[in-house]
Amino acid sequence: MEHVPQLAPVSLGPVVLSGERALVAVALIAGLLVAEIVGRRRGHDVEWAWTSILVGLAVARLAWIVAHPQAYLPRPLEMLYVWQGGFLAWAGIAAGLTWAAWRSTRRPGAGRSTLAWAAAAAGGAAVLALLVLPSEPERPSLEAMGVTVQTLAGASEPVASWQGTPAVVNLWATWCPPCRRELPMLVEVVGGRSDVRLALVSQGEPGPIVDAYLREEGLPAVDVRLDPARSLGAAVALSGYPTTLFVDADGVVQELAVGELSRARLLRGMAAVGVPARPATLP
Repeated sequence: MEHVPQLAPVSLGPVVLSGERALVAVALIAGLLVAEIVGRRRGHDVEWAWTSILVGLAVARLAWIVAHPQAYLPRPLEMLYVWQGGFLAWAGIAAGLTWAAWRSTRRPGAGRSTLAWAAAAAGGAAVLALLVLPSEPERPSLEAMGVTVQTLAGASEPVASWQGTPAVVNLWATWCPPCRRELPMLVEVVGGRSDVRLALVSQGEPGPIVDAYLREEGLPAVDVRLDPARSLGAAVALSGYPTTLFVDADGVVQELAVGELSRARLLRGMAAVGVPARPATLP
């Protein structure tokens, strides 16, 4: 997969949204506001605008699941984990617009006009957001970062030594609920493989706290590293926890994902750095 610039994450107080989610949110809010304003002025309700968003989200989620059967069929319950993300945008947009067009035809003229105004507002807001929202900065290679982390045993380990094998580098903390939910899945999918390295780099926490947490949760310590000064986080302009870097064998960060990963998103990131998916197995 070709590495292309992406929108940088957006921080709203303690909440961090990926740039793509922020873009979609801006477009949807603009479309809804204009639909409500125009609809009220013309004396008709715009129920179709709200239901079109629900239809679009549902179809976008279903399309994502269909596109990643190896991640969801063995564990159907994970289809409901929408907080992890996983929506196919083009499918949701097509479904939402189709639904809105069909529903708005029940009010000929005024309904179609309102839909046109709402669609124009959503499109205009999206274009404006693309111009205003910052792009992700170019991430330095592992070697250029010049960062050294520690093993739980206290040994120093330069991150540059990870080059030569693709890597999934997860920046986390024991106090972070999404991190805690995500770690077992990362260990299950990536841990123990010879064709990819897993580095779970704790940010700003002392070894005894991290070690106690791993023991309590029954998680292996072999892939865990300590970064008490948060140097690695600073090197990649960390904006929130958890953050996962997908690094190719040359040490280049090909993708960066902010927030809790779904199994499908993890497999997609691994594929981006040349790591093939293993056949899915039943739990």
